Amino acid sequence: MLFPRSPTQISSYSTFLTTRIISTMLSTPPAFMHDYSTWWSGKAKRLPLSPEFTCLLLRVLACSAPYLDDDTRQKLEYELGKSIDHLSVLYHSRAKQLSSAIAPGKGGLWQVQQLFLTAQWYKTEARFVESWHALSTAIHEAQEQGMHRVTSNAKFSDFDREMRRRLWCILYAWDWQMSLLLSRPFIVSSSCCNFQLPSMELELVDSHPGAPSPIAHMALQCQLGLSITKIPGVMSGVISPNQAMSIQQETEKWFDSFPSAYAILDPDTRWDATHHFLKLQRFQLHIIGYMMMLMPLKQCLTKHFNTNSSSMEKGLRMTAVENALKLLRACDDLLRHILPMNAKFHFAPFLMFDTTALLCSAILHDEDGSLPQRDKILEAIPRTLSELARQSERAKTGMVCYTALKKLAAFLPSSSADSVSSDSKSQSSNGASSTLRAWLGSSDPLSCFPTSGSPSKLYDHGLSTTPPSDLFPSDPVDGYAGLADLSTVDLGELGEIWDWGHLEIDFPPGTFI
Repeated sequence: MLFPRSPTQISSYSTFLTTRIISTMLSTPPAFMHDYSTWWSGKAKRLPLSPEFTCLLLRVLACSAPYLDDDTRQKLEYELGKSIDHLSVLYHSRAKQLSSAIAPGKGGLWQVQQLFLTAQWYKTEARFVESWHALSTAIHEAQEQGMHRVTSNAKFSDFDREMRRRLWCILYAWDWQMSLLLSRPFIVSSSCCNFQLPSMELELVDSHPGAPSPIAHMALQCQLGLSITKIPGVMSGVISPNQAMSIQQETEKWFDSFPSAYAILDPDTRWDATHHFLKLQRFQLHIIGYMMMLMPLKQCLTKHFNTNSSSMEKGLRMTAVENALKLLRACDDLLRHILPMNAKFHFAPFLMFDTTALLCSAILHDEDGSLPQRDKILEAIPRTLSELARQSERAKTGMVCYTALKKLAAFLPSSSADSVSSDSKSQSSNGASSTLRAWLGSSDPLSCFPTSGSPSKLYDHGLSTTPPSDLFPSDPVDGYAGLADLSTVDLGELGEIWDWGHLEIDFPPGTFI
């Protein structure tokens, strides 16, 4: 039995899709359930079924699997006789076979939707390059159907026209973000587009006036991508300091444009209890903004600074550190909200690993001790290790990121803990350094933090508080000053989007094979 036996079962199976994917992208829930009921009625009468909607249904089921709560998962596994993870792969494979028989440009809105969910499924499985290629297929199909251009074609109802806008908005936002993360050219050429953002008026009948539309966060991401790509020279791939500053300014203006429910400071939370997607969207927007502000400044954290460095370079490094610390805090907020159910959400753990690795590089390149907020960086490293350690038992990404980061932290020189500047923050720096020393030398790193306000209080929903013992060095050398063998770290799928060379560190000969 591949399909749930009733609309009720598919409704429960799709309870927690990422960013409420049914309501924001596919259509409003009543419309989707109407289409599903029609499909099931035709199946019961042995009528020919739409291959496009059948693919879409299979994709929804496949993408829903990682986000089920334990009770729903156990119930469905009992009723369907197979593990949910196995069914997710099976649904994906069957949809892939069926989709290959649908001619380009012939599948309508359903076809673009199911192709996009293919990218979603690959991304959930941490198969990032395959996700990017699947996204490309979805975008090309959408272009075949003219979604990248404003149209007044009378054959589309107002509802269909709005859904086309919403779908293209999501595709565009995914394109610029994934392409930047994967260091690939954008799939969409902005010069060939003339699209219109969603009106977001479908939800005006909502009983909570003033609450943002479920698609509002995607429209905002679309706007950020459009504004950044308009900065002269940004698309060339080499960002100058002036362009980096322009990106900072555009992103800050973007933050200022947020509706109150998404605000950085003192957000309006009155709808959080009734609109459960809002908190997730708020944290995602914060992460995307800080990620965008940090991205063009990464090189400022992986280069040597000395007295000959220009004031502009030092200023950009200061901004890079500030953005990195803000990004880590935003990732922490998101993880507190989504864990443990959404353990396959790889975006935040990867950004935490990448950002903290950059901060480790900044310490290693800090020859003259001028690194801004050094004490806060030394506090951030063990905290990130702590959070990734908790995720290591729930998801492979957490385990890989934790293992790699801990081995990198072992390269930090002893002076990071023992030699701090004698300014007014020296006491704080000594405390942060001691915590880092204790983390890297402890068999139970979570004990390095005080009970009150410690990261162990961040996740009290069933996540293990102690990472697997085999992830710790069995024979640490001189605390955290020992040189770990990074060649033993298998980055898995993350190796497709990240490598140690990004850090510009002169590792000892023989570290990598």
